[in-house]
Amino acid sequence: MPLPLNPDKYREPSIFKPQDFLEYMRKCGHISDEERAPEAVILSYQKSLFDYVVKNHPVRFHSGYFKPHMAYLEETGGRVAIVGRFGVGAPAAAVMLEELIAYGVGSFVSIGTAGGLVKGLFPGAIVLCSGALRDEGVSYHYVPGGGPALPDETLSNALGEAFDSAGVPYRPGLSWTTDAIYRETKGELDSVAAKGAITVEMEASALFAVARYREAPMAACFTISDSLAETEWRPEFLSKDTNEGLEKLYRASVAALNT
Repeated sequence: MPLPLNPDKYREPSIFKPQDFLEYMRKCGHISDEERAPEAVILSYQKSLFDYVVKNHPVRFHSGYFKPHMAYLEETGGRVAIVGRFGVGAPAAAVMLEELIAYGVGSFVSIGTAGGLVKGLFPGAIVLCSGALRDEGVSYHYVPGGGPALPDETLSNALGEAFDSAGVPYRPGLSWTTDAIYRETKGELDSVAAKGAITVEMEASALFAVARYREAPMAACFTISDSLAETEWRPEFLSKDTNEGLEKLYRASVAALNT
């Protein structure tokens, strides 16, 4: 059954918008007009990375509604913030993105781990997402059609330049975004690999679709945390290489956004 169930929705406005929710939170005293939004945000899904940044970099947490999730990076003068601890997957990421755009954030980079679908992508390898196959549900409520969701070209190029400047090798490539990580099958892997996908993760295509709909620049990059390219799954989520890869993503994202 195709999504959305009612394709006429593309011609109708939303019943309520993220701005309406934030206005409600403002009236309830959870958002202050005196605290400005950061100009750019790094979206992070791994608690370990968020905690690493908070522990090792000077930050200031948001004082209201976003307090558990948003840390302004003092090294950027508060222009860039990292946002995390809000969950994983397309729906959680899309809700956070919607609210941040409504709050006034201008551009975004999504960073996290991904599974490798081709041989030669080892733990800690860096992938710059050039597009995402839409095998989740969120994107179809924003953008019709079944083609890959695409990042902002200018921001993606800035990320690539940041990796180059830091001497960090990376590989551009298409990703497969799926909601059901525990229902990935051999047939699916073969199919998406034939379409050019080299990674699998849970957020990119939804984020690209929401960002396109809201006209907000969005890019994404990953570090490899596990591999599905061999005959059996090989997890390396807690390895030193994976954690170092996340830190490389963070540093490049700060450089790309803090311009």
